Amino acid sequence: MIQRYPDQIGSGPLGGLDSGSLASVRWDDISGQLLSARLNSPSGRVVTDYFNSAVNFKNNAVYPDDFAVFSIQMHHRCLIGAGAVLRPHFHWYQTQNDYPNMILGYKFINWGAATSIETDWSGYTLLIPDSDGYIYPGSGTFGQITRFPEVDSSSLTISATVNFVLFRDNANDSGLFSGSDPISGDALISYNDSHIKNDSAGSRQEVIK
Repeated sequence: MIQRYPDQIGSGPLGGLDSGSLASVRWDDISGQLLSARLNSPSGRVVTDYFNSAVNFKNNAVYPDDFAVFSIQMHHRCLIGAGAVLRPHFHWYQTQNDYPNMILGYKFINWGAATSIETDWSGYTLLIPDSDGYIYPGSGTFGQITRFPEVDSSSLTISATVNFVLFRDNANDSGLFSGSDPISGDALISYNDSHIKNDSAGSRQEVIK
């Protein structure tokens, strides 16, 4: 069974077209394959799994010491301004009927505008998962998509960058979860990407929508 966002229709795992604006807006992915991400885990608690093109966030990963960082750039075809959103989610190999204590941090950077140099994660907004895209069948290894809450991206401009960091908080050191990670084993995550709205085939000028 597919669990869709409430404003979507269609056959995709998280829905299809936006029911409120079928004539002008279509959804698309901005992908961030974690295999190409930079990993930081001095004790080897977050490692590359080459055989599955994924990153293994082990069940002893520590927040905020162990993490993967990656970024996306906003397409010229995406909706800019009012109504623009990101719907981030991660693709992973699920083996139990729950999802791990993953934390996604993000920061917007509009090029040609004021920004800041970060020396820690305090400049990032943190999200925790809120639902699965599919219902786990109860046993075996299952290709799952787990969602984070929707993000208002109306402040982003063409070619803006979104910097991401992904943690697994096994012991709930962040205090963002109700308790320790419910997944007893490792969390093998392949992609962390975001759905966006497109309203054109591209921009009419090189740096202006």
